[in-house]
Amino acid sequence: MTPFELPELEQTVGDLVLDLLRARSEHPELVLSPPQDARGEVSSNAVRVTQHYTVALLAYGFSADEQELREAADWFASPFPSDLHKRIDPVEMNRLEALLSLRPTSESVLPRLEQLSRQRMADDYFDIGGAPAFDTLWAIKVMSQARDTKVLNGIMSEDTLREWAARMVEVNHRDKDLALALYLRHELKAKLTPTQQKKYVDKLINIAEQSGGFWGLPQDMHTLAENMQRGQLTADQIADHREIFREMIISTCYVIENMMPLVEMYPQIEPVLRRAMELWWNVFSGGGVVNTLRALFPNPYDYLLIVCRTLVSVRAYVGQPLINWVGMYFHRKLALQQTRPVEPPDTESIRLALKNWIRVDLDKAPEPLRLGMSDSNVVRIHPYIANPMQPEDDTFKLNIPNADSLVVKYGPIEEIDLERDNYARLPLSIRDCFVNIPQPSYVDGERRRAFVIMADLNRYRTLSDALVKVPQIYDALANELGPFLLRVHHGDGPARRYVQEGLLWQLYLQPMQEHIRRVFNYIIENRLLDDADKLKLANKLQRSLLDRVGSLVRHQLELEDFPIACMHGDLHSRNIMVRRMKRRQGSEGGEGEVDFKLIDLEKFRRSGDAALDAGELLVDLEILRATRNNDPARDPHAALIHAVEQTYTDFAAEREDKTFAIRMQLGQARSIIRIAKGRTKQGELSLKESRKGPAIRVAFDVLEFAEQALVHLDAVVNALE
Repeated sequence: MTPFELPELEQTVGDLVLDLLRARSEHPELVLSPPQDARGEVSSNAVRVTQHYTVALLAYGFSADEQELREAADWFASPFPSDLHKRIDPVEMNRLEALLSLRPTSESVLPRLEQLSRQRMADDYFDIGGAPAFDTLWAIKVMSQARDTKVLNGIMSEDTLREWAARMVEVNHRDKDLALALYLRHELKAKLTPTQQKKYVDKLINIAEQSGGFWGLPQDMHTLAENMQRGQLTADQIADHREIFREMIISTCYVIENMMPLVEMYPQIEPVLRRAMELWWNVFSGGGVVNTLRALFPNPYDYLLIVCRTLVSVRAYVGQPLINWVGMYFHRKLALQQTRPVEPPDTESIRLALKNWIRVDLDKAPEPLRLGMSDSNVVRIHPYIANPMQPEDDTFKLNIPNADSLVVKYGPIEEIDLERDNYARLPLSIRDCFVNIPQPSYVDGERRRAFVIMADLNRYRTLSDALVKVPQIYDALANELGPFLLRVHHGDGPARRYVQEGLLWQLYLQPMQEHIRRVFNYIIENRLLDDADKLKLANKLQRSLLDRVGSLVRHQLELEDFPIACMHGDLHSRNIMVRRMKRRQGSEGGEGEVDFKLIDLEKFRRSGDAALDAGELLVDLEILRATRNNDPARDPHAALIHAVEQTYTDFAAEREDKTFAIRMQLGQARSIIRIAKGRTKQGELSLKESRKGPAIRVAFDVLEFAEQALVHLDAVVNALE
């Protein structure tokens, strides 16, 4: 076997490519997905995965003229600039990179390149929405693609490209980015200086040697690589560290892809690349490749990224299009499928008979747990599984350990999938702060609804409930809730990243504008205000709210200069679960008295704003306080509100976030308007049932909410002007 061959290459790559070609039908939300809304917007995940999908098919040996890639080029060639996209952000960079590979002559390429060049900052680095060093490296890569396809059109001179390629090698990069910088330097300036060769090529070699043969692995996780070398890596180890494992494999694939073209000039890197490729290849290669990789990466987003980057790195490793190696495999596989014995039809009938033989039912009717603002529902169930041999005798009932009661969450497939995807993307450091979201247990394709069975947090109460029924933990809640929330906000670690342009509009201004129109359309279109003065007041209130939102658009850049944080996005007292813990004997207070879990991850963002969470929670606690009418001196809500406010005041000061308090007011306004919009759902239900009285009461309620929101918006505008 030559150094650039791999065992079972034909079958392994063949099965991966076949599965990748099926991805469009199996995962339409990630590959060439339809728009998410009427404006034609698609998810950033879909753009990224589809870009990797096209690169993998090109590496396999497809030309850009093949149907799959022509359709992808059409999908990427959206007009630019547009109402939604005026700057080049990571989504637009993925589109641009894909178009330069598939259809560089597209009329939307040049405007994107021109806008990218305008996002070069005063210090010559590029601003795309991430770290300046990586953004600049990515920009150089794309400009180099444009040069190679002869569409750079003088936007950046070749001398400038070469200069920047040289400079970017000397920037402190992550492993995979250093490999890309070395590749670009090699491509644009023919060779590395001896100093760069020793310092940077040898640096990658040393990292691999110290990390057990891989790249992208944190210092404290080297046991992952060591266990892989010994063939002792277990599914539990990967499950516990799946995100780290994924980043290690993706980084390693990128290094192989970018360094293999440099092997002839720098042969000392070849044994290291070969070792890394073989270590990863031996984990999954062979007839069960698809099942193995799906077990390692059950999240479709992760799985598709890994498959795509693996195919690209294998293409670089073997030095020729993969279709040259596996073309005949498909012919043989097709022939075998035509002659393979078909499983007797009775076997499937026996399976169905076995399922019908076991009696599964509900011991009692499902118990609704909450009715939130989303379209999902949550119920508690008590499963009943009868022994088929003694169906009438309850003493023979089959018990599943730890499953006397379970929780079922169900709703639109898109909502459930979004929550699962968000859970999969949680930083490992804070994953234990959230309730585990497994794969759907059942999907009703006809009604487009997914059902997920989860563990029942029956030992927990909602924060709302605990503030009424568990006085023993009032003090602990005030002391411990704030630090718990800050741990969530710090989920990605202490490194401070600043907001990308447009985030304020996405998080605050656009939702408020939509909710305001929804609230007042409900009132006006249904003619729920007969009194002319009340109607006049409603119209004036709507104009005032929209006017304040318009004022904030003018202050958008001023408000967007803040450090981003992990954000729950729907933080209220029904989404915070609490459980009283018993302190260990002899504990001096280092351990908490309350265990917290967050539920409902549909709105979670790794790059969000902690001020929005703070504003939502404070509004919710204020509403609870007002409705429960406690003695102010002994009101746990008031104490908790004060503690939360102090927590976030200290948080803002520590991060030097000068506009945090303003944005927290804005978050309160947004939350109140959202609550008003949620109330209109109840009013619309009353109207459908021909009960106009309750619908009118809802109209007056939402007007009160709108007035409260206006108070907060006035405070925000006054603070800025």
